[in-house]
Order: sequence, then structure tokens, then C-alpha cells
Amino acid sequence: MHTPSFAGFPQEAFTFFDAIARDTSWHEVNAQRELHARVVRAPMLELAAALEPEFGASYVYRLHRSPGLWTHQYAYVALADTIVLGLSLSLEGLTVEGGWLRSSRDQVERYRTAVAASRLGEELEAILDELRGRGYTLLGVRLSSRPRGVATDHPRIDLLRHRSLLAERNLGRGSWISAPEALERVRTEWRALRPLTDWFAQHVGPRERRRT
Repeated sequence: MHTPSFAGFPQEAFTFFDAIARDTSWHEVNAQRELHARVVRAPMLELAAALEPEFGASYVYRLHRSPGLWTHQYAYVALADTIVLGLSLSLEGLTVEGGWLRSSRDQVERYRTAVAASRLGEELEAILDELRGRGYTLLGVRLSSRPRGVATDHPRIDLLRHRSLLAERNLGRGSWISAPEALERVRTEWRALRPLTDWFAQHVGPRERRRT
């Protein structure tokens, strides 16, 4: 069986991102469309294909009129609906992330129940501590105050305020980014993120679909 390979992102990818940073108009972005397809999205598709046997298929975003998708090239593996492993390329280099991207009411209820339980809540804390130790930053939508019915002195009050929770780490853009080492760096970080995404997949799960 053929194993997909990945040679790295060409330095021309950063020519595209630099041009867009200097001129954020759609006219300039559209003028750079062919360059983007060749040196940004095509290599990202190759990287996603090389990661697919272990992590599953990625959705690799296309270039279109949303400004947030001009300055970054995103790829996501949806492990359980809104629970994802993610990757982006930008002028700052490669960034990896994983966790609970967006929430529904039923997911928030399951999340809070799990975090409030001693064993499961402590398990999540340990996973997050490990990721912080690797240089990850925690992001996500948070309530400005404690959730209703939660005591102010709850030991995991900060976690209980979350309505989504992601761990993100920027890997930079050293010379390795244009070599096969880029694949191995992403693979290593996605493996480090799996305990977090597995916790969310098991205890938060996908959104409930409303009947119409």
C-alpha cells in the first residue's frame, strides 16, 4: 500500500502570506489565488493525506472571501462533531490545536457534569497540565461568572466556566517547515493532544441533532 509522503511547505508559501499581510484587499488575494493553490493549499492537502492513516481525514479549507481564511490555511479532523484536531499555516508558521471547538447546550451540560465529578474533572486537569508543560495555551469561550448552581469555591470553577476549550501551540517556521520534519512535528503534537480530544469525545460527545 502506498504511504502518502510530505516534503514540507515551500518558502513561497510565506511569499503569499507576506503579500496578503501588506495588502488585505480581496483584489490582492484573488490575484494571488494560483500561488495559494500551488504553494499553500496543495502542500496542506499532502500533509493531511500523510496524517490521515493515523488520525482520520481532514477538511482543508479553500480560499474564499472570508478574511479570516486569507491569512491562515486551516485543516481540521473532526473526531466527534465539534471535537477536533487542527492545524494552520500562516506568516508565523505552523500552529497545532485540539479540543472542543464549538458547543451546544447538551454538550455544555455533559461537560459540566463530567468536570464536576471528582475523578473525571481531575483527569481533565491532569491532561491540561501536561499540555501546558509542553507549551500549549488554553483557549475557548468562557462565562464571565460562575455557572448557575455552581459553588464559588468549587475546586474546578475556572474549568466549569468554559463553553468550549482548545489547547493551541505555535510551532514557528524554522527551516524544518520546508522539510519532511514538519510532518513528524505535527504528528508528535497531535498525538500529545489525543488524550484531550479523547476525553472530550467520551464525556462531551457530538451535539444532539434536533428533530424537525
